[in-house]
This record gives sequence, structure tokens and C-alpha cells, in this order.
Amino acid sequence: MRALFLCYRGNPFCGGQGIYLYNLTKELAKLGVAIDVIVGPPYPDPLDEWATVYKLENLNMWAIKTKHFPYEKLIKLYKPWHFVDYCLTRFHIFPEMETFSMKAFFLLRKLLKTNHYDIIHDVQCLGWGLLPMKGYGIPIVSTVHHPLTKDREADFLVDNTVWEMACTILFYPLTMQRIVINRLDRVITSSKEGINALNEAFHLPPEKVSVVDNGMDVEFFRNNGNPRKENTLLFVGNTEDHKKGLRYLFDAMTMLPEHVTLTIVDDGPPKRLTAWGWITERGLEKRVTFTGKVDLPTLVHLYSTSTILVMASLYEGFGLPAAEAMACNTPVVVTSAGALPEVVGDCGVIVPPRDAVALKEGIVRLLNNKALREELGKKGRKRVEDNFAWPVAAKNTLAVYHDVIQSYRSRI
Repeated sequence: MRALFLCYRGNPFCGGQGIYLYNLTKELAKLGVAIDVIVGPPYPDPLDEWATVYKLENLNMWAIKTKHFPYEKLIKLYKPWHFVDYCLTRFHIFPEMETFSMKAFFLLRKLLKTNHYDIIHDVQCLGWGLLPMKGYGIPIVSTVHHPLTKDREADFLVDNTVWEMACTILFYPLTMQRIVINRLDRVITSSKEGINALNEAFHLPPEKVSVVDNGMDVEFFRNNGNPRKENTLLFVGNTEDHKKGLRYLFDAMTMLPEHVTLTIVDDGPPKRLTAWGWITERGLEKRVTFTGKVDLPTLVHLYSTSTILVMASLYEGFGLPAAEAMACNTPVVVTSAGALPEVVGDCGVIVPPRDAVALKEGIVRLLNNKALREELGKKGRKRVEDNFAWPVAAKNTLAVYHDVIQSYRSRI
């Protein structure tokens, strides 16, 4: 079997898409699947060891303000899709998924002159370019960890003006994704909650969705044996993502004793200003530390030495940091939002979302009970080993491929 993966952002060390692409393709290759990947930046260079990688250029127009437009990128606007990116971003539209998928379609036309693919696997793009790809007679599946409606809802919560709300509406390509997703052969999501979310957002029939749990490297993510720091909370994630519910975590921090500290694994100011603004408003500057982006060994060390991982999320399609922390025997306090209860099970403390008082009480419960922390840490490790290993995810994904291909061939 030969599979073609499409991923518009391929960073293998940060961001759900890139991590998923890196680990799933690695394990599928071990199962004998030949892997080709069309990918946008940041590029997953380690994939070259087991996949043929085709890199598509993206100038990240959204992050560039007109008056600061770099000359080296300006001279590349003669390329049609770069020019489209530039024009649409000036109107507060995020076109990366549309333009990536169209560039991938034109590249696929060239690849099919020499290559044959049994299946195309899109990773959370759902761009217009997938529709003409169907004309080549190749079944297409897409992995969607959560619909972008959840991101938009979280952004609405912090929009203060009608203009900001209008910009939020323009930013998310929901109409495109609603049309495209219903024309695909199968959608893979990582939780039962994902089925409900996709049906609610895109009216996608449940029978078109397969649940495959996300995986993780359970051998790499394990406790490193270093002593834990007392009264140290850990947050891992994008602080600019409003779904993460950081405002509620900071509110909970104001109700905790002064000696309780919070370490955030993400960039701080000046790169990340939203969270820092909330921190200064609450007078937490001396109790919150940003690590910046870290490598995986450092991340494992942070999981292994922190007292508790906290996720105050308003929605999670899976919640990888919770699983990673559990793999390192670190107890977790999470909200009941999205798929987090499915991931954590009875191996952590679960509280309602958008409730800083409940979050504080859940944290205090664990801080005051070392025996409970150790018990949940052991249970969490076993749960991850039994349910969330990448070889299991790859085996189940391959089963979906076979089912989709068989169903597709029976219709033609």
C-alpha cells in the first residue's frame, strides 16, 4: 500500500498536526506502508528517514503587517498562490488551508505521472484542493481532531467589539471545511466526543467517522527519576489559543497560596503578549515562569519534576499534554471539556470548565494529598501504556485504510 499524506504545517516537535504526522507515518512505515508526504513549513525533516517528502513553500503572510513587509518575501509575490495569500490576509482571512490544498493538488497532478497512491490522508486541512483530487479515483480520508468552530467560539469569548467579532468570523474558513468534509470518504477523529463535535459543526453523519485514539511514544515519555518540586504547577500549550482557558487558570492561581508557582511551556513576552497581559492584571508576575519552546528531553524533565499538570481547557479534541504527563507518572487536573474525560478516565481530577473556583479546589486536593498524587500517577502511566501507544494508533489507522479502500472499490 502507498499512502500520500497532506499536512499544511509539519513541525514534528510542537503543534498537533506535525506531531501526529511524524509519529503516525513512522509507525505506518514499520507496518509496510510506503509513505509520501506533501507538507508546508515548519518542515518535518526527520521524516526523510522513512518517507518521501515534498515541501511546499508558505510565506506565512498572516503574521506580516503591510508596513513591515520584508523585501525578500515581497519579491516572491509574483507566484500566484503567494499573491492570493497576501491579498486575502489583508482582509483578515486566513487562507493557508485553501492555498496549501490547491498547491498540493497541482503537485499531485505531476506526481501521478510516475506514482500510484492507494489512499490520500489529509491532516486537518479540509481545503478546496481536496475536491479536484477526488477526480483521480483515489479515496481520501482526513484526520480532524476538532472542528474550527471550537476555536471560533473561544475567540468570541475574548472579542470586545463588533469589529473584532467580524474579524473572527472572516478568519475561520468554516464554509469551505463544511463543504469539503462531507465529500470525503472517511474522517478520522481521536475521541467519541469528536464524532458529536463534527456532526454539530459540519452535519457530518456519524457513520462517516472512525475513532482512532491518538498515540504517543510511551518509551520516551516516562518519568526520568528526578525528584519532584513541591507546589509546582505545569501548563503545556499555546498561550495564544483561547480554547486553553488560561484566564481561568490564572484566576485559580490568585486563590492559591503564594508559594504555589506555575511553569508555562511556551514563549512568553514579547512573542506572546495575551497571557502576559492577564498575568500582570492579576499580579502574578513573580509566580509564573515561561520556559520558551523546549526540546523533548526537557519537556519530559518538566513533566517528571512538576507536582501537577493543569489543563483549564474550554475544549480539547484529545489533550496530548494530559497523556504525556500521565506517561511520566504526573497527576493531572483537567476540565471535563471535549475529549479530556476520555483521555484521563479515573486517573486524574476532573472539574467543570470555566470555573476557576472548582479548578482551584481540584489543585488544592492534589497538593494536600501526596498519596493520592502517587496513586493517580501510577494509574495514569498504565492507562497510557494500554491505550495511547503509537503502534496501536498506526494499526487501527491501517484498518481504516483497508475498510475505506474496500468500500470505495465496491462502489466503482
